[in-house]
Amino acid sequence: MICSLTIKNIALIDELHIEFGKGLNVLSGETGAGKSIVVDSMNLVLGERADKELIRHGREKARVEAVLHIDSAALADFFEKNELDAEDELILSRDLSAAGKNVCRINGVVVSLAALKELTDHIIDLHGQHQHQSLLYAKSHLDFVDSFGKETILPIKQAINGLYDRLKDAQRQLEAVGGGERDRAQSVDLLSFQIKEIEAAGLVAGEEDALREEREKIMHAQTIAQSLSSGYEALYAGSDEGGSVLSMLQEVVARLSEITHYDERYRVLADKLQESVYTVEECAHDMRSLADDVVFDEQRQEEIEQRLDLIHSLKRKYGADEEEILAYLQEAEDRLYKLQNAEKVATELAGQIEGLKKELYGRYIALSEARKESAGRLGEKLLAELHDLGMPDAQFQARFEPLKGMDEAVYTRNGIDDMEFMISTNVGEPLKPLSKTASGGEISRIMLAFKNLSAGMDHISTMIFDEIDTGISGKMALTVAEKMAAIAQERQVICVSHLPQIAAMGDENYLISKHTEDGVTNTDVVRLTKERKVAEVSRLSGGIESESSEKYAQDLIQNAARFKAGLPGTGK
Repeated sequence: MICSLTIKNIALIDELHIEFGKGLNVLSGETGAGKSIVVDSMNLVLGERADKELIRHGREKARVEAVLHIDSAALADFFEKNELDAEDELILSRDLSAAGKNVCRINGVVVSLAALKELTDHIIDLHGQHQHQSLLYAKSHLDFVDSFGKETILPIKQAINGLYDRLKDAQRQLEAVGGGERDRAQSVDLLSFQIKEIEAAGLVAGEEDALREEREKIMHAQTIAQSLSSGYEALYAGSDEGGSVLSMLQEVVARLSEITHYDERYRVLADKLQESVYTVEECAHDMRSLADDVVFDEQRQEEIEQRLDLIHSLKRKYGADEEEILAYLQEAEDRLYKLQNAEKVATELAGQIEGLKKELYGRYIALSEARKESAGRLGEKLLAELHDLGMPDAQFQARFEPLKGMDEAVYTRNGIDDMEFMISTNVGEPLKPLSKTASGGEISRIMLAFKNLSAGMDHISTMIFDEIDTGISGKMALTVAEKMAAIAQERQVICVSHLPQIAAMGDENYLISKHTEDGVTNTDVVRLTKERKVAEVSRLSGGIESESSEKYAQDLIQNAARFKAGLPGTGK
């Protein structure tokens, strides 16, 4: 939902901040007060085309910012594709300049206009100006039908997904063994050479690290031998200047042994030092043995260098380490087998593909039949809604193109149907695409009917209606107001209206007005209190300020409250 909208330097608006609520938000005001400016500003932040003429006279820049609360999980693919953090609170902004510069941001990150529109197309519908209306796009019609009949259609689509994955896998395998005889022969030669080269090397996992360690020991053999020998001398043999560490320890132990009977602590100390004697003696013997083993082997060093060069060469061709090279070997052997048996493998895969296509096509037929049944039910319910909304002569059809045959079909996850919603709103008019419906008021009511049927079916969290009340009044106005209130139980609705019935139904009401000060005209928007709401509904009713007009407004508001209290989900 849209939590707030901030507008700066747009047309008659100097600076304006509107905080919207849940449910039905109604904006009203005198003709010319600036209602269209607020809608134009919403269009800007939703990614519609910008006109620099919207910038307030005398200003160089304009800005519109909207704070939204969304279900980020439902838009995870969008955030990942655009490398944005998925957050439930979004700040969308758009800056315009008189020089023509246009900057869009999502949570402070500059994005393209297309990305901004892609995001808002999924969460907001704006009805009334042939803009930002998801159902006007024919590509969305099948999705609407599928959602409407999801109990029957979803299981079929899930089965199609599984078959489609298997088909694409088989096609990839066939492509891998495909190509002409010359191409296969060249591939066989290359793979055979690679396999022989890797096998001849006799690689062992972890071998390179072991070789590098051995090379280091050979290269520093003299230093290692000297260190071990001098260590042995110091511990065991001693030097001309003094005795060995071992002999000195033994002398200390002997002296302590003479006094152990005087105090138990002396005996414990003597025992500990005796253990040290054994340890030093053992270490000295180990050092001598290790020193004897150290040999500078120039031939072995050369062998190691050659082996490391070979491993490095294989790594440049086949993988980052021995494990990856050996994995490549396994993969190459599998590919070689398929190429050497290409004719047999290709025949088997072609048979699999044909069988999968046949099975998929059968599912496509079932999906198409389910869609037509769903579209039929949708049409009946939609016409009933349109009848309620003052369009009793409307006709509707979900027009399906004839299905292509199995050999002509293009296999996709979404079936092979091509369908578009067709509508006629007046007697004598032919059915034509929904996107070609001319009247803004008719489109808004059609969208209202669709959205009343689709509550809970999509991720659209906010609907914005402009000109929804064109050409209607009286009982029809009340019907439109009731349907908008019903939709507002499931999602946020923002409506610009001049009808008292819709204003009375509002959960939040706003008055748009303009005033002139020092020769400058400004548009303002204020949230109405209960008392001011009564006054505004009275004004919209066309009555003069009197007790009777106020009583009529109060009656409208009370009736609206009773209607909303009886709606499902109100908990009343």
